[in-house]
Amino acid sequence: MKQRHLLSWFLVIGTVLSARAQFPAPDTLLKEVMENNKALIASRELYQVGILEAGTGNTPPNPEVEFGYLPGKPSSLGNRIDFSVSQQVDFPTAYIHKSRLRKIKNSRTELEYVVSRQEILLQAQQLWIERLHLNQHEKLLLKRLHQAEVINDHFQKKLNSGEVGHLAFSQSTIQLAALQSEYEQVISEIKSNQLALNEISGGTEVEIKDTLFPRPVTIIPDSLLHAYMLGPEIQLYQHELQSKEEQKNLTVSQNLPKLSAGYYSESVIDQQFRGFKVGVTVPLWENANQIKRAKSEVIFAEADADRYTFHQRKEVMQNLHQLASLKSRVKTLEEALDSGNSTELLALALKSGEISLSEYFYASDFYFRNEQLLLQYKRDQLLKEAELMRVYL
Repeated sequence: MKQRHLLSWFLVIGTVLSARAQFPAPDTLLKEVMENNKALIASRELYQVGILEAGTGNTPPNPEVEFGYLPGKPSSLGNRIDFSVSQQVDFPTAYIHKSRLRKIKNSRTELEYVVSRQEILLQAQQLWIERLHLNQHEKLLLKRLHQAEVINDHFQKKLNSGEVGHLAFSQSTIQLAALQSEYEQVISEIKSNQLALNEISGGTEVEIKDTLFPRPVTIIPDSLLHAYMLGPEIQLYQHELQSKEEQKNLTVSQNLPKLSAGYYSESVIDQQFRGFKVGVTVPLWENANQIKRAKSEVIFAEADADRYTFHQRKEVMQNLHQLASLKSRVKTLEEALDSGNSTELLALALKSGEISLSEYFYASDFYFRNEQLLLQYKRDQLLKEAELMRVYL
């Protein structure tokens, strides 16, 4: 009951509340992905198939009906007619373990769907974060391009008036061309991102024009780690262990004598014999070594569950350390850029002759590259947060 309750929490709370609270992507994207994503649609159908499959093979075999007609020779002996109906069943405890196995398989099918949903929603969130980064990068490059065009026009006029030589004008032209190439690259990445968003939304085009990153979510390490220890992926390993244990118990029960009972009649001329018959199998060699194999599978499943639990804990801790490092880098770089000279001030200083063209190129490019780096750090921070919070999706 506890596992069933936990599973319902992941299916209901995970979908309705967490997906909205921890999934900062627009509702339109989330809605389209949940309703139209091809992989999720297939996963839901597979979920139904899994439930039906888990319910098969849990009943006794079909009853057996036999009829025999034996003509007598010579005819004076009469004809013999035999008729029987029989039913074979496993040892009663086998059906208890089959029922438990069915419930475990149903739960496993539900968990597999939850894991599939989490993976797809995480992919959608990552694509959305990447799109915000690309939109911000495009905006930054447009600003930088505008400044480069103004500087290039400024030196074009100075070249025409003879105040500067071709070398200075050539340097400003090269910088402008390099920025234009970067801009075209970002536009190409935006188009690729849009295609990926369309695909994950099941072919529906979701337009994303936002240029601001969402606020970082508050993560409590102990609570997050606890959620992962109860998460669907670890639960899958636990279900595999439970399944192997029940399979071992079922194998033991199936190695016990099978029972059969039925009705039997025999008729010869005016004589009839009617009655019931019962039977029992003698377990000698049919299931030899199957119990040993089932026990070995239980030991392996237990070790595999422990291995994955340790791996999951280590992975969460590593991601938390990486997230802390990214937050520190974002804060340090933001403070440094806020205290530094902006590219607008550098452009005014160049035009007034306070700094040389080489000084402008070096200082403005250094500032611009660090602005780009800050955007990357913020993007990476959000991607890491999304990866950590996937357990709630």
